[in-house]
Amino acid sequence: MSPTPSRRLLIPATITAGALALAGCGAFHPEHYPVDGPTLTATANPQEVTADQFGHSWPLTIDHGWVGCELNEDGDPVLNFTDLDGTVYALNALEENRGNADIGELATGSIGPLRTFAFAVCDVDTR
Repeated sequence: MSPTPSRRLLIPATITAGALALAGCGAFHPEHYPVDGPTLTATANPQEVTADQFGHSWPLTIDHGWVGCELNEDGDPVLNFTDLDGTVYALNALEENRGNADIGELATGSIGPLRTFAFAVCDVDTR
């Protein structure tokens, strides 16, 4: 059975009104979406990092440590984070990181920004 003409008009009007109401509720407010992020350049390996340098993208429960990178014998980057107590956490899942603590123990969100910075640390010439 096909809808009557009055029902055909009612459905699109209801959908349009609902969409407009939702659009008003989800209005973009820039103050809710900070754009700060890492404000540092990799200059050492390992390199000291802080929550202040990463802004809202800092992913750890502690606010300070060192990011390091060593290339394994295959040339793959072994990425790690070392806390103030000297505990080394794996930032990637390579064989050489197996004995290190899991960074998930400290993570409050995505460790992507920290891992990305660790790759930059790999490129620092320490000779």
